[in-house]
Amino acid sequence: MTYIPPELRENNGELEAAKKGQLPELIESKDIKGVLHVHTLYGDGINTIEELVEACIERGYSYLGITDHSKSAYYAGGLSEEDIKVQHEEIDSLNEKYKHTGFRILKGIELDILPDGSVDYDDRVLSWFDFTIASVHSALNMDEDRMTERVIKAMKNKYVTILGHPTGRLLLSREPIKINLNEIIKTAAEEKIIIEINANPHRLDLDWRYCKAAKEAGCSFIIAPDAHSINGIDDIQYGVNIARKGWLEKKDIVNTANADELRKHPRFTGLLK
Repeated sequence: MTYIPPELRENNGELEAAKKGQLPELIESKDIKGVLHVHTLYGDGINTIEELVEACIERGYSYLGITDHSKSAYYAGGLSEEDIKVQHEEIDSLNEKYKHTGFRILKGIELDILPDGSVDYDDRVLSWFDFTIASVHSALNMDEDRMTERVIKAMKNKYVTILGHPTGRLLLSREPIKINLNEIIKTAAEEKIIIEINANPHRLDLDWRYCKAAKEAGCSFIIAPDAHSINGIDDIQYGVNIARKGWLEKKDIVNTANADELRKHPRFTGLLK
């Protein structure tokens, strides 16, 4: 019988898989090539874009996706259209400055999923980004049917790339939203939406218990730190731990690819310039 990694010892089919030699080759921290959920001084982060770039290069990453909050998140310094233009000009300048290193900065945004399932920029503005993360941050007390319908509508927006922290939980302080995760997983697989494993230790969301089912349904994932500081980048390790416990392999995690390879994912195609 194949050795069973400690993370898988949950009586969740690992014994049978081990006997058949069918255990997954679990994701490792060294497999992660880029960081795709980071906040900056433009929003509610505490570091500049360039400081975060230097920190990522120092840690061996090859790209960084900047994702400050969208304009509805006024409490978190949500970006106006003018703010976005200024930030993108800085990103263009920094990409030119760091071109010789091979490092790349991607233009992203963390969109608010509004109560009606829309997001808070029109298509003209959404087309400016390389990728987007859509997350629920408000109207958290909806019933399950309405919340599920709300999130699914956002996932069907052609400019949404990633579903952020799918249950909205804050460990030890806020319960998850009421949402039918089985329907969310089904829609993510159908629409090729990437599911975030939010590695921030206050969230750890998606919970590992849903990772295996989502993988079997055909979903892909990112492991992202939701970092608001340089130190927060290192929280990626917690996300790797969640992914390992959820039976995920390198091939299941989108940000194990380099920046150019991201184009192969249907939700990045046509977004990266």
